[in-house]
Amino acid sequence: MRPIIRRAKRGIKELARQRCPNAKVFTFGATHLDPRLLAIWVTTKTDKERDDLANDVDLHEHLRAVLLQAGYPPEAVPHIGFAFESQQTVDRDFAGNWYHRIK
Repeated sequence: MRPIIRRAKRGIKELARQRCPNAKVFTFGATHLDPRLLAIWVTTKTDKERDDLANDVDLHEHLRAVLLQAGYPPEAVPHIGFAFESQQTVDRDFAGNWYHRIK
């Protein structure tokens, strides 16, 4: 699954950066147990950038298409979680600590 997830991350970052040039992507999950157990986070610098991405309905459809194109199991794709967060919020609400934001 690692090569598939790496391909998907690259594609998702490219897609997100078309809308937000500084977007970054990270993933985590227990895909070795079940491919449905994957979380994909798209991060931005500002809350406005985060909100613009999170509210873009077309983007969500395209993100799932990227997973499929990368070779992710089709039956798992509808269950994959996408989250959008900004460094601005993490700095303000979690003292800059992404670990505390995620848990």
